[in-house]
Amino acid sequence: MAATDAFSPLVILVLLGLHCGCLGQSEEPRLIDLTWTMEEGMNMYPTHAEYRFTIVYRGELAPGYPESYLESNNLFMSEHTGTHLDAPAHFVPGAWRLDEIPLGHLTGPGVVVDVRNKIGNNSDYAITQQDLQDWERQYGRIPDDSILLLRTGWGEWYWDQGPKAYLSTESQDINLVHFPGLHPEGAQWLVDNRKVKMVGIDTMGPDSGEESAKDGWVHRILLPNNVLILENVAHLDKMPPTGSTVYAMPIKIGQGSGAPARVFAIVDGRTSTAGLSTPNWAAMLSTVFLLMLAFM
Repeated sequence: MAATDAFSPLVILVLLGLHCGCLGQSEEPRLIDLTWTMEEGMNMYPTHAEYRFTIVYRGELAPGYPESYLESNNLFMSEHTGTHLDAPAHFVPGAWRLDEIPLGHLTGPGVVVDVRNKIGNNSDYAITQQDLQDWERQYGRIPDDSILLLRTGWGEWYWDQGPKAYLSTESQDINLVHFPGLHPEGAQWLVDNRKVKMVGIDTMGPDSGEESAKDGWVHRILLPNNVLILENVAHLDKMPPTGSTVYAMPIKIGQGSGAPARVFAIVDGRTSTAGLSTPNWAAMLSTVFLLMLAFM
C-alpha cells in the first residue's frame, strides 16, 4: 500500500472532523425580550385596577438653564399588571411574598411547550398531562429547575385585537372571561413528577378561563409548592423549545403578592428549534466525496 493510500483515510477523517467542527460552531447567544410594554389601554383582568401613567414634569431642570433637562412620572397600577409574576402568597397564607423569593428561583433553563395546534380557537382549552408528555417524547424530559413556558398563541392578541379577543369579552364580569390555560391534572403532574421553578403562559393566567372565575385550581396547586407563576408572557414565537436560560425579574415589593417583571431569555446559539445542533449533512458528505476523489 502506498504511503498516500495509507494516509488518505486519516486525512479524510481529520478534515471531516474539522468541517464538522466549523459547521457546529455556535452563533453568538441572543437576547429575547419576553415582556409586554406597559401602557395605558393594555389588557387587564377585570378585577384589577387599570394602569395609569401621569407625566409630572418634562422640561428644564432649572429656569434659565435650557441645556438642563428633567423627566418625572407617576404610576398607578395593580401588582398584577402586564407581564408579571405571582408570588406564592398570592394564594397561600404564610408563603413567600415577593421580597422573600430567593433570587436563584427567578432564573432557570427555558422550556417552551407549543400547544397552538391542539388549542385552535378553543378559549377554554386546558393543557393536559398528555400534552406535556407528548412534548417530552419529542424533545426529552423537562429539566430540573427549569422555567416552563406554555405557548397557546393567545399572546398574539394581547395588543392587536383588545379584550374581546384576549379575554373573550369586553365585560367586567369575570364569569364571561375565557382564555386557555393549564389543566389542574397537568399542574399536579408537574408538581409530583417534575421539578420546575416556574410556569409561565402567554394568556392572562394558567387557570383556563372556564376555571379562573371559580376556584383557581392551578394557582392552588403550583404556588403552595413554590412553583412561581408568570402571566402575560410575550414573544414566545421567538423562543426555541429548549436551549435558553430565562430570567424573570419582578419589582421587589415588600409584602407583595406579585409584581410586573422584566422577563427575558438568553438563547444558546448552538441550538435549533428542536433544541439540537444542526450540522449541514449535505455539505459534509460532499466534502467526503471530494476528498475521496482527490486521493484515488
